[in-house]
Amino acid sequence: MMKLSRDGWESARSFLYTHARPLEQKLFSYHFENGSRDEAVKELSFFQNDDGGFGNSLEPDFRLQVSSPMATTAALQIAKELDLGKDHPIIMKALTYLEGVYDHNLKTWHAVPPEVNDVPHAPWWHFDTEKGYSGVQTTWANPNAEIVGYFYFYDFTVPSMEQWINKALAELEKLPMPIEMHDFLCYSRLLQCLPEQSDVRQHIYTSLSKSLHQTVCKDPARWNEYVAKPLGAAPFPSSPFYEELMGDVALQLMAEIDSQHIEGYWQPAWSWFGQYEDTWKSAEIEWRGILTLATLRSLEAFGKINK
Repeated sequence: MMKLSRDGWESARSFLYTHARPLEQKLFSYHFENGSRDEAVKELSFFQNDDGGFGNSLEPDFRLQVSSPMATTAALQIAKELDLGKDHPIIMKALTYLEGVYDHNLKTWHAVPPEVNDVPHAPWWHFDTEKGYSGVQTTWANPNAEIVGYFYFYDFTVPSMEQWINKALAELEKLPMPIEMHDFLCYSRLLQCLPEQSDVRQHIYTSLSKSLHQTVCKDPARWNEYVAKPLGAAPFPSSPFYEELMGDVALQLMAEIDSQHIEGYWQPAWSWFGQYEDTWKSAEIEWRGILTLATLRSLEAFGKINK
């Protein structure tokens, strides 16, 4: 089966070391070149604020310096990949921040604060002051389900823990079918934070499985659109939904090899629709770095790179 050529690999590597953020450069070095984990952790720490949350445009689609739960989940995804332990200062401070900003009255985390409206941002991150949340929060799932998972994964005990997991299970049952891709991914991340034999994990897996083949777009002609692609749900052979998506993942791996830009990167399937055009140019390059790293990691995991 087709593999990424040596030239394709070298052009991707060159793009990352020339254009990606230092964070993605250090992560690439760590994952592919026996680079220093400490150096990658150091780069991640630069995005963490004094309150323990993450900001500073870690999520490129909103250029917010102050902390937000959404940027903090992006950081914890990276921290989990780097195998940071529960006692690591980054983890302790991030979870303390998240515990502190939980809205007990509304029983939710707010993805981003109203201050997002004061900085360049993609339209879906705009905070609706009348509704009290940003455009991405049409359900409780995103980012709440994922956040609950990190408290479990890092064994960070809080009085609300049982309440949170019960809320997560109740909200999962409310989601319309098929489950929207971001909601699916947040619950999938929660699932992967739970013990293998956990009844809660099995319950979530069963619920997500009912939606899997409708949530994931199986039409290769649409994979250049902003849709849930097979590798989004199963980026590695160890992913819980890989066996169910095996054939579709194989097709997408070939499609990703074909779609690599001549300059080595993989292109985001979205834009800011003409808003903050100058800032989008910078965000677009940052996303190219993030997506190129993610694509290479999946290709490597499935043995699809000739180096």
